[in-house]
Amino acid sequence: MVQLSEAAMITASESVGALPAGQYSWRPPSPPHIHIPPIPEDEGLVLPPFNGSLLDAEIKDPESREILKIITRGHFEVKVKEWKYESRRQAQPILAFLYLGPSSAAKNIVALKEEGITMLLVIRDTRSAMSGLLSGEKIANQLGIDHATVDVDGNAELIHSGFPNAISIINNHLISKYRQYANLHPSPDTKFSPDGKPTTWGKVLVFCESGNERSAAVAVAYLMAVYDLDMVRAIQFVQAQRFCIAFDDNLKNLLLNYEQILEARRSVLAAQREGFSLSDKHAPTLVVGPKRVRDEIDDDTEMTMDNRDDGARFEGRRSFAPFYN
Repeated sequence: MVQLSEAAMITASESVGALPAGQYSWRPPSPPHIHIPPIPEDEGLVLPPFNGSLLDAEIKDPESREILKIITRGHFEVKVKEWKYESRRQAQPILAFLYLGPSSAAKNIVALKEEGITMLLVIRDTRSAMSGLLSGEKIANQLGIDHATVDVDGNAELIHSGFPNAISIINNHLISKYRQYANLHPSPDTKFSPDGKPTTWGKVLVFCESGNERSAAVAVAYLMAVYDLDMVRAIQFVQAQRFCIAFDDNLKNLLLNYEQILEARRSVLAAQREGFSLSDKHAPTLVVGPKRVRDEIDDDTEMTMDNRDDGARFEGRRSFAPFYN
């Protein structure tokens, strides 16, 4: 067999119009690139109506569900804004009650007071937690506001614990602050009716070191879970207000998998509401009657030949041993 040198193989492949193959790699193939198209400047994004199907299943208290629906049912619309480079060091409002920014924004006491932030929520790596880095506890204690952390061991942990924990922390804080305001300012109509002031409910600042990756992914996941946005529209909604967010393909695919998980959960909940759940007490059950004896079966069976004809087929046959040579 004739062996060709590498240079000869490349020359031969180029002569037939083929491109030379790359070097052999043990790395598995990369997932396909997910393109997020930019929003046209003359268009805006409007959140769809609040979809509380998942929250209704997770929040058992009817009063808490009603409060959260009031907070999140606002008409939120964003348009592409002029972005300045220095804005990356500041926090931007994604929703009326949800802000996104870097760790430096969580240390800006003046800005936190002006925006009325009531909670600092940090998304950090477990190694940063062990070393005591990247925490909003000191500033929160100084301002007298709440603080919380979501620690993950890599981005892969976001999908099964990071996103659900962060969403639960945000919603529970909003409900708690709304109740406090309702007790201090009771309404003559209903204690759930806000008076329009921005302090009616809380405001949460979600941040990480840069404000462009894990904390931004939490903001996207919140829009997907609460407003039933698909991944592309949720990223566009966040990016329209914080242009510097940066998701690589691995993080985009992780968010895409989270979107599929949310779709599956909504399908299961819809089936349960329609009465098709296997755990439904009214689900059909198999009724087993009393066991019939052999005599009853023989009496009901109509044979095309009697027992003598059936036995005649085996007359004259000699015994044999199977598998014997």
